Formats: sequence, C-alpha cells, structure tokens
Amino acid sequence: MTGDAQTPADESSATDRELEERLAILATFNEVISDVSETIVAATERADVEQHVCERLVQTETLRFVWIGVVEETTGEIRPTAWAGTEDGYLDEGDASVAGPHADGDGPIGRALRSGTVQTTHSIADEADFGALRDAALERGYHSAASVPLDFGDERYGVLTMYAGHEGAFTAELVEPIQNLGHTVAHGIDSHVRRERERELERREAAFSRIVDDIEEYAIFRLDADGHVESWNRGAEAIKGYTTGEILGEHVRTFYTDEDRERGLPERLLEAARRDGRAEDEGWRVRADGTQFWASVAITALVDDGDVVGFAKVTRDMTERKQRERQLDAVFNSTFQYMGLLDPDGTVLRVNDAALEVADAGRDAVVGRPAWETPWWRGDDERVSDLKAALSRAASGEFVQYEVEVDTGPDRPDAVIDFSLTPVFDGDDVVLLVPEGHDITDRKERERQLRRERERLEFVNRVIRHNLLNGLNVVGARADIVGDFVGPDGEPHLETVRNRVDEMTELVGTMRTFMKVIVERDSHELYERSIHEAIDAGLSAVDVDATGAADANISIGSVPRIPVLADELLDEVVEQLLKNAIQHNDNPTPEVHVDVAVSDERVELRVSDDGPGIPDEEKQSLLEQRIEDLSDPGNGFGLFLVREIVEGYGGELRIEDNEPTGASFVATFQRA
Repeated sequence: MTGDAQTPADESSATDRELEERLAILATFNEVISDVSETIVAATERADVEQHVCERLVQTETLRFVWIGVVEETTGEIRPTAWAGTEDGYLDEGDASVAGPHADGDGPIGRALRSGTVQTTHSIADEADFGALRDAALERGYHSAASVPLDFGDERYGVLTMYAGHEGAFTAELVEPIQNLGHTVAHGIDSHVRRERERELERREAAFSRIVDDIEEYAIFRLDADGHVESWNRGAEAIKGYTTGEILGEHVRTFYTDEDRERGLPERLLEAARRDGRAEDEGWRVRADGTQFWASVAITALVDDGDVVGFAKVTRDMTERKQRERQLDAVFNSTFQYMGLLDPDGTVLRVNDAALEVADAGRDAVVGRPAWETPWWRGDDERVSDLKAALSRAASGEFVQYEVEVDTGPDRPDAVIDFSLTPVFDGDDVVLLVPEGHDITDRKERERQLRRERERLEFVNRVIRHNLLNGLNVVGARADIVGDFVGPDGEPHLETVRNRVDEMTELVGTMRTFMKVIVERDSHELYERSIHEAIDAGLSAVDVDATGAADANISIGSVPRIPVLADELLDEVVEQLLKNAIQHNDNPTPEVHVDVAVSDERVELRVSDDGPGIPDEEKQSLLEQRIEDLSDPGNGFGLFLVREIVEGYGGELRIEDNEPTGASFVATFQRA
C-alpha cells in the first residue's frame, strides 16, 4: 500500500462531505423556492427578482458562480441580466448562444434552451462540447455546471446557469430539484411581469379615461353590444348637444338622419365593425337641437374572449372642413384650366369638371386610378412613358412642364395641352402633385399659320430683293445710256424716268427693311451697337435732295460713345427719324437737332425739328398706326418702321413738343 492510498476512513469522510454539499445545495434550492413569493412582492423590477435568486444560490459554498440570461430573438445570443458569485470577468469572455452551430451553443446553456430540460456537466475539464468558455471557466475554478431553462406555460424567461467548485456537484438526484427551481423562478418572474402589466394597464386605462373625459374636440363614447350608449364624454356633449343623463341608454340611431335610419346605415356600420373589427364613415349627423353637422366616424369593436361585448365610437365634427371642401370645389371647377390632385405615386385623387369634359369621361372612371390609365393618355405608349417619367421627377420635388397631345374622346381630334406638375411639400416630403393643363390647340394652330405667313413674306422679300431691285438697277443704267441719244425735247421725260426709278429704288429699300422687321421679329438676336456709329450711318444715308429740302441744317449735340442692345437696323431708325423731321417741316431751311441722354439702364435718342409741330390729339394716333392705316409707303411708313424696330429692341417711341416750336421724336433703347 502506497503513501497515496486512501484509507476507508478517508473514503468515508469524502462521501460524507459530498452528501453534505448536496444537502446544502438542496437546502438552498428550497430556501430560494420559498423566498421567491416574498421577493416578488418587494421587487420593483424583474431584475430585482433575478438578482435575489442569484445571490441566494451562491450563499452555499459549493456554488461559485450563478447567472441568468435572456435570449435575443434576432441573434440567438444570450444576454446576461443578473449574476452573483465569483464572476471575475467570465461573462465578458464570449457570447453564449442558443444556436446549435455556435461554439458556445454546444455547452449546457445551449442544450438546455434547445431541449427545454436541465443540462448538467459532471466535469468541465473533460467536457469536449462545453464550448469556447471552457478554459475561462476552469481558470476561475468552475469544475461542474448545470443549466435550467426558465419556462412557465408558453413563456420562456431565459436560462439559469450554476457553476460548482468541484466536479460531480450536480448529480442525477439533483436534476429534478433543479427543474423545480427553474420552474419556481420562472413562475416568480412571470407573476411579477403579469402584475406589472396589469398595473401598467390600469395606469393607462385610468389615464385614458381622464383624457377621454377631458377631450372636447372629439365625441368619444362606448356602446353596448346592441348599440346603446353606455358612456359619454365632454366632447360628445359639446358636439352632439346631449347631456349624459339625456343620452345614456339611447340607441346610436338617435344621431342619424331620417334617410340614413330608413336605409339601415347605423346597423350596417355596427355589423361591419363586428365583422371586421373597425368601421369608418363620413356623413351628416343630427344634434340634439335638430341641426346637422358633417361627421367623421370610427367604430371599433370591443372583444372579450372572442365575443364582441360592445363598441367604442369616435366622432369628429368636420363641418368646417366640409365647407372648405365645397369652397375649394367651387374654385376648382370655376376655371377653364384643367386641374387635379395626385398622390406622389400618380394615383388620381381629384379632377375638375373642365378636365373631365375634355376627355368626355366621368369622375368614377378617373379617380382612384393611376394617371396613365385615364382616358387622356390611353392608347399611346410614348405619351404614357413621358407621363411616368414626369411623375417620377415631380415626386422627387421638381416642377415639370411640357407640351403633350391628349385624347379628347371618340371622333374628336387630339388637343395640344401645355401640361405641368407642381409638387406640394410637407416639410421635406412631397405629399401631393398638382397637375395643370392649358389647351393651346388654337395657339399652336395660329403659330403654324403664322409660320406659313412668314414663309410667304420671305418669298415676297426675296422677289423684291432680287428680281425687282435688279430690274430697277437695269432701268436706271439704261436711262443713263439713253441720255446720250435724247434731245432737248425728250430730256424732261427722261428725267421723270430717272426720278421714278430713284423713288422706286428707295421704296424697295424701305420694303426690304419692313420685311426684315416683320419676318425676323421673333428670331433675330440683339447685340451691342454703338449709338454714335448709328448716328453717323444715319446722317450719311440721308439724301437731302430727295427730301425736297436741300438747305436743311442738322446739328449734333452730346453723343456719348455708349453701346445699346440692337442690330443692324439701328442705322435705319436714325435715318428714318432724320427723314421724318426734314420731310414734314414747312420751313425753307429745316433745323434738325440730334441729342442722346444716358441713364443707368436706358439710352435715349432725341431727334427734334422746328416744324409746325403735332397737336396732342394726333401724337398717340401717329404712334398707333397699323399697316392698313397707311395710304402708301411714303405717308407715315417710315415712322411705322421705327416704332416696330424700337419695340422689337425692348424700347419705346414717343412724341413730345419741341421748344419753341416743332416736335421731338424720342426713341429709348436698353443699355448694353
């Protein structure tokens, strides 16, 4: 026999010690079980119950560490909620999990949760499936372990795990006591949770009752299963006009119009709430004094063990909103413009009468449908694609506008619409889209006709520019040649030919300018022109002999070198104003003065003469002459051209009196 051999006395002593340890554990279990009820009463939170259980269990010397954890539903990991004993950072070493493949999930904790039964580990050192926490457990003197799920009824409140300081602490005869311990702790937690739920429900019900009683904007009351009034708040009294004593026990039919009662609307709404749990309605309701109001109503079924025991009814007075809607409808439908309202996803919420008329459609065929399925867009994939793209841009916050042809119904031509989508924001979110449309079919037709008219004018302009002018040049040249062969008797006739050729040539030049103004009015681009250069060009172009006043004096005042927004026709403006001042002057030697004034945004050209002047009643009529008012190109035609050119530049032409006599023609231009 070696010195290490145990004597029978030693073996007996070890057996006694193990028995004492098991008895101590059992005693602790029994104490915890008996303490749980008292702990529940004293605990203010669930964690207090769990912490007390852990602290009582480690009071026995056999148990070194105890902890309780709950399973996170999304990850399966076990989160510690209470612990006691020699923890020494053990719970920070890794995450236990209920998941089978998880390394720590293969230990007693994971097995207990998966199986729903007590799981014991006789020797952590020899347990290959204990998991990654085995080394950490041994380092802290944990040599055996037991885990029990905390299940009560259908509820699982976590898992309780105990560690002993020696191997074999949790023998087979302790499995049932451990199971009872887990059941008792789970029952205690369940009782505490349920009690707190009941207390919270009572607090909420009391708070709700106080709130309901004080609410005056809503009528909130309860009906029994047959529809009779059982409760009444201040809001109900204010909205419906009945006192509590007057209305309790009355049927809900009391609040409905005769027409709605005849068609059984109150009973249908109660039946819908009974069947679906909730029913909603809007319509006219009757107050105690017989007046009506527009109500928004919600009825909710009150259920107990599957049986409907009553109804909660909430009514809001929406009369003001209904009036505003009527006013909005009146405005909405008083315009010839096509308008509507859309959800950001393109669903039609509202549309005005004008839009329905153009599509020859009823409101029921439009409201509630996607905009691209409505009659205006049907039958054209390209139009539908463009609309969907526009709706997407508008829903993101962008104002969208484009022209589109829409279907106006059978046997009717498509209409051209100037269509737009305006987003309506609530904060940063787009909550509505406002579609608007203007019928521009007539305008597009006028534009088409105008283009054709301009094309005709351009053709005439080419004929005048090339054929007529070239012909006049040939006639003039031939007249010069014929002059060498004409005697004194034929000279006056030849001179008449030459004068007529000059007049026709000048007329052709004027007509070319006129055609350029008319044809290119909307398309020509403006650029910087120097006002003093235009005056020099105008002076050079004036043929004093042709005006019939060879001795006219033209003086130039202050002319700054300033640019204006114009084009090559600015020279024509100066020339025509000078000719006008000379031709309509009855003095033997007309006096004409040119001056320029400059402001921050405008340049003003003033051409003044010393002629007879223009009566005030004629000034405006001269400026407002139309083409059909002109008897011939030589009578006011130049002034007409000046006005058209200047207004095309964004300026204006006016006539003022000159001092001491005569008239001043003032043309204003935009400063470049």
